[in-house]
Amino acid sequence: MTPARGTVYLVAGTEATDLAGDLSEALTADGVTAAAVRETSAVQDRLGDGDVRGVVVSDDGDNDGIAVFEQLRAAGAEIPIVLVAADPEPDRVTEALRVGVTDYVTAATPTPLLAAKLEAYATRWPTDWRVGAAHWDGVSSGVSHDAKNPLNVVMGRLELLDIGEPHGEPLLRSVNRVESLLTDLSRIGSIACPVSEADSLSLAAVATEVWAAESYEDATLDVATEASVDAERDRLKLLFRELFDNAVTHSEGPVTVTVGDTDSGFYVADDGPGIPDGDRDRVFDQGFGTTRDGEGYGLFLVDTAARAHGWTVSVGDSDAGGTRIDVITS
Repeated sequence: MTPARGTVYLVAGTEATDLAGDLSEALTADGVTAAAVRETSAVQDRLGDGDVRGVVVSDDGDNDGIAVFEQLRAAGAEIPIVLVAADPEPDRVTEALRVGVTDYVTAATPTPLLAAKLEAYATRWPTDWRVGAAHWDGVSSGVSHDAKNPLNVVMGRLELLDIGEPHGEPLLRSVNRVESLLTDLSRIGSIACPVSEADSLSLAAVATEVWAAESYEDATLDVATEASVDAERDRLKLLFRELFDNAVTHSEGPVTVTVGDTDSGFYVADDGPGIPDGDRDRVFDQGFGTTRDGEGYGLFLVDTAARAHGWTVSVGDSDAGGTRIDVITS
């Protein structure tokens, strides 16, 4: 358990500040209190004091609690942030929790229960999956960077040595596989954080851009959609790239990859050998792969990028007998 920092919970927003007095009495940790801050714009300034343990933000009336949460996270705040409203709409709660808000409670929540929740959130790590993704991004990128330096030395020495068959090729292949694995490791954290800003993007334009950049041999792209999707460009490109790589890698001969749309999203299909029924429940799992060259992270990255958008993915048969990956966006 990570010790909580600070001794003050800020209760911000005109609708939430009435909770401060009762919350202070309900908090059981020594010296911990709740302070009322009527203007949410003042919360960020208070964070600089270093004594803030968590924030409770009103999401009623003119105060947009989700926007406040986004601003605080963008400023680097890693403390728990809980939203409170008198009678929130279910869709609003879903949106808040999806973007990473630590919790969403109603104004009718008993104060001792809210106090217990805050204390639990303040003493666990991470406070929410947005913070966890940011930490993981830093850790994985650091590990990847540090590990690639000695790998480069190994690669350089191997090239100088006259090892010969049958050892040379397996050694080089193993080093390349480790380097590929480290690259995938460094990417996971950066794409797992929830998408906060999305643009309306043409599926055809993004798919064509990715395909052209990869220069796939013995493969043809068939774009059968004029639809657009609300997405973050870099992560949509990654999603297409990994799906294209998966289709081409698992096809021994020429393959046609099709991008199309559905009533609930879009799909990427191919006319390759398909995925056996027994493997379909595991294809999106971390590390699951069926080729020697891959590390089993391709479809895991697809699933991670999709989840960051609030989407889901599924696998089935294409009309041509190959694989079809559906991305459900609504």
